[in-house]
Amino acid sequence: MNTTIILIFVLVIVSVFFIVQYKSNYEKGLSYHSPRLLAPKRQEYINKAERYIKKVGIIIGLFASFPLMIMCAFLLAEVGASVILLIIITFIAIECLAIYLLYRLFKRNVKNQRVLLEQMSDSDFELLLRINKEIYLFKYFPPFVLCKDKLYLFTSFTVREIDPTSIKEISFTYVKGGNMVVRINLGERTSITIYRNLYSILEEIIKRYNPDVLIQSLNGL
Repeated sequence: MNTTIILIFVLVIVSVFFIVQYKSNYEKGLSYHSPRLLAPKRQEYINKAERYIKKVGIIIGLFASFPLMIMCAFLLAEVGASVILLIIITFIAIECLAIYLLYRLFKRNVKNQRVLLEQMSDSDFELLLRINKEIYLFKYFPPFVLCKDKLYLFTSFTVREIDPTSIKEISFTYVKGGNMVVRINLGERTSITIYRNLYSILEEIIKRYNPDVLIQSLNGL
């Protein structure tokens, strides 16, 4: 059992390391980027996003602790205190790594947004604020952003730059929680998960640059 726990722990550490180190082509181009001063409203947006990260981290940490305590309470009578202690230490370590991973991903997202905020026009920034108003959970983490006529898709781990004029087709599939998986065909396929109420904004952006694109509407093709 001890060997299994150690192997799981090592696997988690390796996975976290590779996820944190992974960078898209867009992010690789930012390796030598030096942050520039933002306009007050844009800096306020970044400040709020950073505060939001801390709140989310605390909430996730608290909720993640409850299953661990419940599991230990049930196992204590069966396996003994020494085994429980080992399990507790292992799960706490894994939980800390998971929270660290989420924090790093959130920080990466904010960093990428900051770079875009330095470049985007006032109309692009207003569009970002409009998108943010439609997000219920994980505010300040938009699934897509428009900047200097480029569409940026934010996935779980990274960000991808897309030329909206190259998009050939847009379709979607509904998933649980009022979300949808949007499939974007631009010669190769990519996808993002968004709230349903954001789809009309994405549709508006794409049609602005490519009026003839084949795009599935909320009422069908």
